[in-house]
Amino acid sequence: MSSRIVQLLCALTLGVSLTAACAETGGTPAAPPSLTPGVIPALAAVAYPDAPRELTDTEKLMMHEPGRYAGDKFDEQAVLQALEIMAPRTTEEWQRGILSQIHGDYATAVRQTIEFDPRIGKTAPSPEGEPAAAAVGTNHFALVLDASGSMAEPSGAGSRLDEAKSALTRFVTALPDMATVSLRVYGHRGGNDEAGRSESCAATEIVYSDKADPARLAAALTGIRPTGWTPLASSIAAVAADIPANATDSIAYIVTDGLETCGGDPVRAAKELAGSGIKPIVNVVGFHAGDADRAALEAIAAAGNGTYTAASDTRALDTYLDAEYQRLMAAWNQWKQTELARITTEGTRKMTEADAIGKRIMDAANTEQAHANKVIEALVRAGKFNYDTKTAVWSHFYDRKARLWGYGYSTKSSNWSAAYTEKSTNWSTVYATATSRWSEYYTKSHN
Repeated sequence: MSSRIVQLLCALTLGVSLTAACAETGGTPAAPPSLTPGVIPALAAVAYPDAPRELTDTEKLMMHEPGRYAGDKFDEQAVLQALEIMAPRTTEEWQRGILSQIHGDYATAVRQTIEFDPRIGKTAPSPEGEPAAAAVGTNHFALVLDASGSMAEPSGAGSRLDEAKSALTRFVTALPDMATVSLRVYGHRGGNDEAGRSESCAATEIVYSDKADPARLAAALTGIRPTGWTPLASSIAAVAADIPANATDSIAYIVTDGLETCGGDPVRAAKELAGSGIKPIVNVVGFHAGDADRAALEAIAAAGNGTYTAASDTRALDTYLDAEYQRLMAAWNQWKQTELARITTEGTRKMTEADAIGKRIMDAANTEQAHANKVIEALVRAGKFNYDTKTAVWSHFYDRKARLWGYGYSTKSSNWSAAYTEKSTNWSTVYATATSRWSEYYTKSHN
């Protein structure tokens, strides 16, 4: 066993000074280079001349060099030897003396906390070389489906309504993931005779309103049967209430096989809808609509700043327009996916960094107090502390730990929250921008 350990054991066991213990074992305690017998050394401040703001009192407490025996370097016996050389007399001197040897390593983490930057790197250029725009809201697709009696006419493997249901389900499948969709049906109640006319002409009902989900939309269509008359005008007018308040662009698709039969004015309704709120585009799709109805349906679309498309012509129209716009739609989708992945990765890294910085301060505070407690208990065993002194010194280090630990926790939480908000904001901006541009090109490819 080394002579130093023997000396310390003597002091702790016999309750005598280390000097006396050394005398009994034939040794003399050697003062570390930084210690002067009888003097409590001052903490060495860490300079922070480029601090972006004035430090708080708690931060100033931590901006000192770590003690000789801080953290992993803790050596209880060496701390006791240092205290013997300092020879503290008052409670305050004992507190300062112990802290001078075990003061935690906080300065770097404090700087990192103060200078933490939650910002994520710049968004990559868009497919058209444009910077990402501000968040633009939600794209909404308002679908209006004719369920009047004439939609029961045979078509393909089922009825016209069956064909329209399938077409709308496929249409929703191709929409952006977070686009919202509403589905309104009309003419699905009453009957197609005079007795059922009143009920049928009043029948316009929204049966789906949510994010684009083809399976759920198909389920909402399941119970719809072709029944009565055609309240086209009132259904178009009702679309204004179907569009969410936060939508920044909206496209309405009116799917019908014929004209208004309930006395309304669908041209006027389309014009009023297109001129209200966010000015949605009103497109009309004719499923097996006769040539005699074409001009009237075109007038409805024109009044709504949209176009009329006959079902028999959609393949040729899509082939012509999609070749140009599908490329840009795909590019915007790819840009969106790439940027969202980058933002998620960088944002998560920032959040992890904020958590780690705060935790270093919290861990250092816990460790410092634990080491102080060990020294205090050793001094009690050596007879250096009475109950009052022990309580006062213990309370000092407990309060100090609580203050520094609390700082680490609160700054960790606030920096983490800032990083989370930054990630969420960037994510939303990129998503909204890409989805809006996708919607724009989709609109062009169908007009």
